[in-house]
Amino acid sequence: MKRLLVALLGLASGLGAAVAPGSLRLPGFPLPVLVREGGAPKEFGATRLLRELHRGGIHGSGNFETMDADYALLRSDSLGNLAAWLESACGAVDYDLLKARAKGYDGAVFARLLGVATSLAALRQGDITLAMPIGVLTCRRDTAWGDLPGDGEEDAYVIFATDAGILVYDPPTRQLAPLADFPNKAHISRIRF
Repeated sequence: MKRLLVALLGLASGLGAAVAPGSLRLPGFPLPVLVREGGAPKEFGATRLLRELHRGGIHGSGNFETMDADYALLRSDSLGNLAAWLESACGAVDYDLLKARAKGYDGAVFARLLGVATSLAALRQGDITLAMPIGVLTCRRDTAWGDLPGDGEEDAYVIFATDAGILVYDPPTRQLAPLADFPNKAHISRIRF
């Protein structure tokens, strides 16, 4: 995890391919692809996030938290670029993301890394002052989801607000699902954007 923190600090330098101590080179982060209206990024408020969660089958706001009031809306067809960057960045710090579940794994770390990197990339565009709608979903894994067993363990996933709705992503297994189809949504303990 220390190497991931070094990677995050390297990203914060604002360089396309940051160089950190020890000749660490991170790949340049792709500019986020946003839904736009009249040329400006489409604004997506915290109330709409809550409404989208409700449409996805999450009822009540006791387990929902936002850090900002307004967000830009991501285009769902751009998430592949974010996933590819995350895998490359992990490779740059000798962390095999695809084998991460075999050892100590915390999905919240990767949600924060994607959120910060996407926000910094958006600032480079100049016209984007809105927060990026990337967060973390924590739940108990009672039902199997693809390669992940229904073993009752607590787990954390990356969550995105997109033009296709709220999407849940697990970086190590590369699984992506609409929140409405996420098999453990009844066991969500927290969603934070």
